[in-house]
Amino acid sequence: MEEVFDSEAFRLRYDGETNACVFTMKTYGVRDDFRTPVMHAIEIIRKHNSKHLIIEDSCEGLPDIKEDDLKWMKKVVLPKLQETSCEHIFFVVGDELAGTDCSEVPYSLFAEKFKTDKVVSEQFALMMIKNNCGAEVSSDIVSMTREQALEYLGLPANANDFMIDEKFWKLSKNIRGDNTPEGKQKIADLSAAYDIATGRRDERVHKAEQREQARKIFGKTGDEWRTYFSYTWYKYLILILVLILGGNLIYTIATRQGYDCGYVSIGHFSNDTDFVEKYLTTRLGFRNPMVSTVDIVVPNDQGQTQQAYADQTATTLMLSTPNVLVFDEVTMPYYFGSLQDVTSLYSFLRENLTEEQFSQLTPVYMSERTAREILNDYEINYGAEMSVVDDDMSIYDDNPIMVGIKLKNEEAIAALGYQNLWPEYDDSLVFCIYNQTMDINDSEIIIMQLLREVL
Repeated sequence: MEEVFDSEAFRLRYDGETNACVFTMKTYGVRDDFRTPVMHAIEIIRKHNSKHLIIEDSCEGLPDIKEDDLKWMKKVVLPKLQETSCEHIFFVVGDELAGTDCSEVPYSLFAEKFKTDKVVSEQFALMMIKNNCGAEVSSDIVSMTREQALEYLGLPANANDFMIDEKFWKLSKNIRGDNTPEGKQKIADLSAAYDIATGRRDERVHKAEQREQARKIFGKTGDEWRTYFSYTWYKYLILILVLILGGNLIYTIATRQGYDCGYVSIGHFSNDTDFVEKYLTTRLGFRNPMVSTVDIVVPNDQGQTQQAYADQTATTLMLSTPNVLVFDEVTMPYYFGSLQDVTSLYSFLRENLTEEQFSQLTPVYMSERTAREILNDYEINYGAEMSVVDDDMSIYDDNPIMVGIKLKNEEAIAALGYQNLWPEYDDSLVFCIYNQTMDINDSEIIIMQLLREVL
């Protein structure tokens, strides 16, 4: 059985004969052209209980993967791959690099968790998998030195990696397909001798001995801690910023008593809050309104470096139980769980706005199931830390409810002080009511009066 998924960016194939997943990169650059097929490959491995993954970099871009994608691989791909049955990863690198170690990034990320090999071709990797028949290696082979393994293969002591690979290929062809106990034993012994002759066995043993003898701090060696911090230092910096800035925000909310309404904007936009603040006080009579804006990108594919702080700020602002939440159309679905059904608001607007004003508003519907599917996709493609992929969608309600009122009038949006920061999306605002609002009547009046003012 074979499954093939082919596009301009990648080719993904499940090889039924070897129960292996073969992933060929054709291009590299666009996020979805790289991350989506990687996650698809993991799903194929999970589906078929595969032990082997073959990665062929036909675009010669694997060593030049961008820093954010390397972090994503370490944070998302490796943990998910470890949850599968995968044990062995082959990197197809051509003649020059075949047989060399996997000490450099990105190969080293996988070498820390899986058995890895650099091979000359996909066919060579498949042949090695076929030769791994599961028979116990003979004791005299296990105890061989590298020189003895070379002699066993019929090679001189100074044989290079290319000569070893070529000899292994030729010898294995003669016994491949022999399913007798004797044939399986020969294949197992030949594969073990090849592993010793290439020096990989001794290298693994040497690294294990070095690690065993090295001084450890909380279970990690100095090199392991350096590697760990080289990929995670930014998290601690962000954590410090979150603690300082988030703490200040919580302190402000806790100590500044008497907010009589709240208006919070969350999305990828900037907002001059002067208009809304002045309108709430001078026109609607609120004495101490809280008006705040968070520039946030969900999912974060715009290179936002303060995303963790933005997430924390948005969460903290929710603690003030605002009346009104304003999102852009892209961001709103990720906050479904915080939104009130606004069917009554929509009716209220129909009764109190002119026909022309009301015609520029569009109700936004979403079901609990759709919202859960969006969060699942976010977790799979972007590694959201707080989300958990849920495969059973039947437990979620599929009936859509009205969760927002959408405004796309550019002049009205600008009058409210918003400037869209999405390069690929048109201006939009979605007015929602927080499901723990201070006062739903105030919420409806604030939204209605602001829309009446700018439309």
